[in-house]
Amino acid sequence: MTKAGFDYLKEVEQQLCGKKAQKKAYLKTLSADVAERLEEEPNLDCAALALAFGSPEELATEFMETLDTKDVKKAFNWKKIVLIGVIAIVVIWLIGVSIALFDGHASVNGNYLEHIGDEEITFFLPEETT
Repeated sequence: MTKAGFDYLKEVEQQLCGKKAQKKAYLKTLSADVAERLEEEPNLDCAALALAFGSPEELATEFMETLDTKDVKKAFNWKKIVLIGVIAIVVIWLIGVSIALFDGHASVNGNYLEHIGDEEITFFLPEETT
């Protein structure tokens, strides 16, 4: 198969949603058809393949019409759950970092603390004069 064939199939794959096994079976069938067409006409590019088989969007729409709506909903629900989980982790991390920064700033209170061994030495910073 030519690079144009692989590129065309990749574009189609990016448009598909649903169960992985169903997408794989569909792409396997389409890949065989595309490879057969490219054997007959090896100089076809992605645009010519789209004219012959349909645009990636059209093929994805046709594929979606063959799916059970429950399968499509499940695929979208998992993506939503993962996205929400990632967002929650990032927000919690940002809150933790913010609290640590504010806590560190508040504990200094205008003094510079230095720990040497078990001793704590406090240096008072001079106040700014204008």
